[in-house]
Amino acid sequence: MKGRKKLGCAPSSLIIAKLFRAPYGGVKFQGKYMRNLIVIIFLLIVAGCASVPANYGKPLKGSKVGIVLLIDQTPSHQHVGTTIFQNSNSNGVSKENFHKKFELKISELLAEGGHIVVPISASSFLIENREDLFSYASSNIHFKQENKLELQKLAQENSLDYVILVYPTPGPAWPNSSAYLSGYGLYTKCSFGTCNAYALDYIDARIYDVKNNSSLKPMNSRFFTQEEMPSIIVPDKPESIADSEINVAAEKALENFMKLFKDMVSTSEFI
Repeated sequence: MKGRKKLGCAPSSLIIAKLFRAPYGGVKFQGKYMRNLIVIIFLLIVAGCASVPANYGKPLKGSKVGIVLLIDQTPSHQHVGTTIFQNSNSNGVSKENFHKKFELKISELLAEGGHIVVPISASSFLIENREDLFSYASSNIHFKQENKLELQKLAQENSLDYVILVYPTPGPAWPNSSAYLSGYGLYTKCSFGTCNAYALDYIDARIYDVKNNSSLKPMNSRFFTQEEMPSIIVPDKPESIADSEINVAAEKALENFMKLFKDMVSTSEFI
């Protein structure tokens, strides 16, 4: 691909030629042993080259990158109590627009690599399918075909080279828990009178390569690693917690997200 660095695979013909001419460890292979060795090495070379993703390479400077946020515009407060009857999920409590904060942080980071960042409004189709974006049919997780078509449409309408999706990742509050969390903001947990507050960041990101119609390596997000917020005191009625406390936790969630996001774009050589 022009202008993109490819992961090199040694030419199989060159390796095979060397095997004919040079002994290995002082032993020169002949006849059927040589043929078998050549076949094995050739298959390994082909397998190795086939495993290189088509989208491998450093994105060109000046690439146009669209940012699509499928997370809620405002952070939420999600509470898990001693029993399931005490669980709650409060959306819309905070009025602060965190989409602008996410877009700013992401734009500043990608600008370091010389890229042009364009915030794109999420289509209703992607919002409706934000928890059903990927196919898990194999060991590799890829965008479902219908979602690829939607991303291609957005890319064509905005002349994009890449699209970065930021989306919620629903998951259990702790291993084997029946209580599920999703999104970002504040997560509080009370168990038999003991309460704790955490920065909730059950969110992830994925880069879509428009030219190759494929996704790059994902962000290494993880469950059960929420950062505790000891400065936040959980009231007797958790649903009455101040929106300012939710915003403080959301700021920490954004900070934690950006650490993993930076690792992802570094791995894909955007910066």
